[in-house]
Amino acid sequence: MAAINCIIIEDELPASILLELHIAKFDFLDLKGKFTSVSNAQNVLKSHKIDLIFLDINLPGKSGIEFAKSLFAETAVIFTTAYTEYAVEGFEIDAVDYILKPISLERFTKAISKYTKIRELNEIVLHSKNQEIDRAFIFVKCERKMVKLFLDEIDYFESQGNYLLIYTATDCYKTYQSITEMEDKLPEGLFLRIHRSFLVAIKKITSYNTNTINVKNKQLPVGRFYNSSVSYLLNSLKSCDD
Repeated sequence: MAAINCIIIEDELPASILLELHIAKFDFLDLKGKFTSVSNAQNVLKSHKIDLIFLDINLPGKSGIEFAKSLFAETAVIFTTAYTEYAVEGFEIDAVDYILKPISLERFTKAISKYTKIRELNEIVLHSKNQEIDRAFIFVKCERKMVKLFLDEIDYFESQGNYLLIYTATDCYKTYQSITEMEDKLPEGLFLRIHRSFLVAIKKITSYNTNTINVKNKQLPVGRFYNSSVSYLLNSLKSCDD
């Protein structure tokens, strides 16, 4: 895995030391500095590409929440705090994770795993955007026959019980398989799982917020489990388009 440049912004020395010890256990995490306030971290943010910030919420001067809102989408944040009441607000601004102090190695590892999965998915999607993709297709069994469907014509998949609905601009196809089985068959980087029941074509997304995604004129829910990774990925794509 490519090196991940990270920094710590934490004004409590014991918490800062513990984070540094956890970071040292991961070869791909490259700690570029430890800071006690947002203002002290500004120079390293200007001179280095920082991929990930371990950010306390209660800081002198500008709060961690306020600072996170000002960051570019490609800079990820894992909040660290002793207070649970900030969790909802933290996730609303697309933080990768929210860890309560004192931070165990097990909980830290879980947060890093979550971040690396988001990062890998983001890289796959960005890579696919810069390549010419042949017009791929799949065969699905519908009404006792195998039907050829081109992937670029599919808007989204919807799971209903023990069968799967496949929506295109003009038709809806019904096949008996799970949405997870379909997801495993599809090329990476073209479709995004947003809910346990919905898998959408990334190129067909017309608008989104933290709770819903619009595919053309159809509004689909974003599942709570998928909310953080979906928002982070789509915001990263928006930043690249800009």
